[in-house]
Amino acid sequence: MKKLITIKKYLPHILLLVIILFNFFLYRGEFKVLSDPNDNTFHSALIDEAKQIWGQVFRGKLSPAYLLDSWNERWAEGFSLSYYYSHLPEAAISLLSFIIPFPTFKLFVIIRTILLILLPISFFLGARILGFSPGFGLIFAFFSQAIFTDGLYGLDSPSFLWRGWGLFSQLLAVSVLPIAFAYGISFLKDKKNLGKAILFNFLLAQSHFGMFYLLLFAYPVFWMFNLEKWKETGKRILVFLFLLIISLSYFIFPFFLTSQYRNFSLWDPIWKFNSWGLNQIIIWLANGDLFDFNRFPFLTIFVIGGVLWGLVSGNKFHRYLVTIFGLYFILFLGRDILGPLVNLIPGMSEYHLHRVIVMVQFVGLLLASGWLFNLLKLLTKRKNLILIALVIGLGFYSIYLIEKPIINYVKDNDVWITRSNLDYQKNINDYQVITNKLKELPPARVYAGRPGNWGRNFKIGDTQIYMALSSDGFPIIGFLPQSWSPNSDAEQFFDEENPKHYDLYNVGYLVLPTDKKPPQFVELIIKKGRFSLYEVKSEGWFTLGKSSLEVMTEKTNLVNIVHLWFYSPMFENKNYPVIALNDEKFTFVNQTIKMYGQNSFNENIPIWRENPMFGNQEKFEQKLVNKIEKYLPQSYGVIFRIDGKCNNCVVVLKQTFHPNWEIAVNGKKQKTFPVFPFFIGVQLNGPGDYQITASYKPSGLKVFLLILSILVFIVVWLNKKS
Repeated sequence: MKKLITIKKYLPHILLLVIILFNFFLYRGEFKVLSDPNDNTFHSALIDEAKQIWGQVFRGKLSPAYLLDSWNERWAEGFSLSYYYSHLPEAAISLLSFIIPFPTFKLFVIIRTILLILLPISFFLGARILGFSPGFGLIFAFFSQAIFTDGLYGLDSPSFLWRGWGLFSQLLAVSVLPIAFAYGISFLKDKKNLGKAILFNFLLAQSHFGMFYLLLFAYPVFWMFNLEKWKETGKRILVFLFLLIISLSYFIFPFFLTSQYRNFSLWDPIWKFNSWGLNQIIIWLANGDLFDFNRFPFLTIFVIGGVLWGLVSGNKFHRYLVTIFGLYFILFLGRDILGPLVNLIPGMSEYHLHRVIVMVQFVGLLLASGWLFNLLKLLTKRKNLILIALVIGLGFYSIYLIEKPIINYVKDNDVWITRSNLDYQKNINDYQVITNKLKELPPARVYAGRPGNWGRNFKIGDTQIYMALSSDGFPIIGFLPQSWSPNSDAEQFFDEENPKHYDLYNVGYLVLPTDKKPPQFVELIIKKGRFSLYEVKSEGWFTLGKSSLEVMTEKTNLVNIVHLWFYSPMFENKNYPVIALNDEKFTFVNQTIKMYGQNSFNENIPIWRENPMFGNQEKFEQKLVNKIEKYLPQSYGVIFRIDGKCNNCVVVLKQTFHPNWEIAVNGKKQKTFPVFPFFIGVQLNGPGDYQITASYKPSGLKVFLLILSILVFIVVWLNKKS
């Protein structure tokens, strides 16, 4: 009898282990990945970038502050990506690669695969922390493994697998989400686990700030379901949110204070920002595709049943879950329903609303688990052995039907991984000959096609060459894994047949398929296998131009006027208009215009009718004489001479403008400003010899806020101890 009681007690844990072992068997093929075709390439590049910074820090060449805020020049003419993007996971993995004797990419593959395999444990623990039984936790864990969509960016495996989207940051976030939510509720409800609540919510934010931001909406709602202690609950919510904001202040405040230097791309699909709309989402819910793609809608039925059960339940927490499910579902419907109201929520005007599906599915599965567990409890109370046996039999058959489409998906995934690995192994030596040669050459950007042309099919394994090159540390043009750099949209106007575009972006090298005819103005360096490396003559990272026009504008109104500039006499004459995002006045320009929307300026004059870029242009003949460039980690230097007076002259560094760049001219700090397309400009008018150093400096505000938050938590901890 005691053995039966012991088995019953540990049965949920045994079955959880079975789920994990099944996951290990199911996803074992992921361990074999040699190259990625999806978003994991981006994260692999970030890990490599962080490893390089760690190396520079260990050698004493960079301050540890660069781990918080550094310049990433691999895409879109450079961008301070760690300033705006959660980066702790990549920094941690790269540090781990110094300790564990695995290649960095292999370590990344192992970590992300283990996270996927162990994901149900997080859901089980989340349920247990919330106070639910092990049986409830087991159901929640199983549902987290069993959910399946047609790649809707949700909780399901197509979001994470090699064949799918490769959303590593979301996988990390989903691994932390149940525990972060559970500890948060534990503190609000019982004033327990504040430290753990702060820690896991902090880790959630570092994994994926967008997921953390969505979870924040759930905490204030809890107050409405604890009104008998409204004052105490309200105080806890405020304390919890305050400490969370303090812990993340070094990230949050700089993120919003410099948002004008973070692009809002017009090239991203509109459904990412607006979500899918009422009609499409209701169709997916009704036919099961939101939880049960390509199978009978088992989970969908349990989710809908869980919502209805929660509504009639006398349990306040169940009603709370129904409320936040409704909140997230309405938000997931997007601008089709909410319209401009979304913009009233801080930070949501540029948010990808289609990602709210994660919270819809998370809370939905929590409700579904509650209803199913309640049904099973009612069943076991009847003690009808025949009925119980029948339900168990149907349960196993249902599990088979639930898992079948997932198994089929993963089978194809494994076949494609094997095929990709064979191609990778066949061509990797030839590819490395090209990359080794690139490392020997002076640094410049590399062009290897883009997703919209021949570059899409130019691969090693199933990884496009432009993706592979950026992962291997080369600055490229033509591929944007993120579109936050203000140069992202204008880069799409790059013409691979125009030598002046190569010079504009300092594209010094082309990597082409051997069967593709190169442009006439390039010179072959080396051919190996399917790869050809060519050189293009370019001025380098610095150039001399002039700025006779100032464009006062908002960041979202730049794209068309910059497009016109590309094909105007100004561009041909090296005339770089100054960009004034904050209505600054520049006295050295000849003309100032103000953009009204994307297509009009000044008194609502259409730019297509009276193009301000087509004024009379005096030929610009000044050059940088005896120029010598120098590249250092997080900085560029140049020595040159200017002969003669140079009116409206600017020296342009072909990196994306950001206020964290510091320019010293002959040892004195000089004011910088953005110039078209969104490069760094500094004014120089007089003749003479010059030495310019451009360095990216980590944000002092970030460092200050990080130190302040650490001090605050030390004080809180000491007060708690005393």
